[in-house]
Amino acid sequence: MKIWRECFPDDSAMWRRMFFDAVYVDDEALTLADPQTGAVVSSLLLLSYSMTFQGRSVGMGYIYGAGTLKKYRARGFMSRLLRESLREASERGDTFVALVPATETLRRYYGRFGFATVFYSQLQRYTAIHRFDVEGRYHSLPDDAMGLYEAFERMMSARPCCVQHSRAQFLTLMDDARISGHPFAAVADEATGKPCAMVWAVPEVPSGVLRVSELLADSPDAARAVLTALQHGRPMRPLTLMTRPDDAFAGGNLEAGGMARVVNVESALRAVAENNPSTRLTVRLKDSILPENTGVYILDGGVLTARYGPGADAGMRLDLDITPEVLAAMLFSSAPIAEITGLPARRPHMSLMLD
Repeated sequence: MKIWRECFPDDSAMWRRMFFDAVYVDDEALTLADPQTGAVVSSLLLLSYSMTFQGRSVGMGYIYGAGTLKKYRARGFMSRLLRESLREASERGDTFVALVPATETLRRYYGRFGFATVFYSQLQRYTAIHRFDVEGRYHSLPDDAMGLYEAFERMMSARPCCVQHSRAQFLTLMDDARISGHPFAAVADEATGKPCAMVWAVPEVPSGVLRVSELLADSPDAARAVLTALQHGRPMRPLTLMTRPDDAFAGGNLEAGGMARVVNVESALRAVAENNPSTRLTVRLKDSILPENTGVYILDGGVLTARYGPGADAGMRLDLDITPEVLAAMLFSSAPIAEITGLPARRPHMSLMLD
């Protein structure tokens, strides 16, 4: 808590209490102490999430609240903690680890540990006078309406490459929105009475533009309905929607977001092989932080064969010779890039991570 107060002074006391009561558990906290005083000076949380990936659910660690007391910075504490967190994630069975860097300087820093920027957004901007035409009949729901999580889970799990939220994580992000004063709206279909769309937004400072960080809807019409409900709560505010780029979109004006790191290469490539039986590739990977990932991986006919140790690639023709950072960038890329590399890929989605 002491480290958190110093490193994240903008968080209110109410928000900190909510977070440490609802989210924090000792088993997900990694800390380092000053060897001279024994006082804890650096810490981070390795939160447990799941992710839909290549037709299955895999474990994903999420690094959050990483901080070091000012007096002890630039001494290597955080570098050591990050390495330990990658080791911990691998040992507990996670396939990936993700994080959201607060600055571009931190983005470059995390790149040194094998993280690649893979979560991008396309921005859709609407003026304050824009109106969303709605054909169906809907009514607004309060943010504590029964059944919101069931609808949320149904819509999120339908996404093929997406970080998922448990019920507890969903309740925490709802508390986060209330305490932070961030707009939220949900609507139900008049015919069924069931939730069919919900939206979260964050007011940008100082412009006042509402940045929509997540929009879930059963149909385009329901999406327009919930955006209309959001406008009613914050009239005369421009909207900026953060949307996941289409898999076919290979470049252009994208906004960089979160980063990911592969911590279990065999798990990731086995999922790719089994979900794409026509893929035939021989991949050599070197991992300087998690050396057990270093090896040769053969994808052939829906089966993954892994070889480790000196001479594992003897006599082999390699299709790819890569690092964990490059592997993450390739796995979470666009279809045109996948056609070039031969490694199947999907653009991933991650949102509502308390960032």
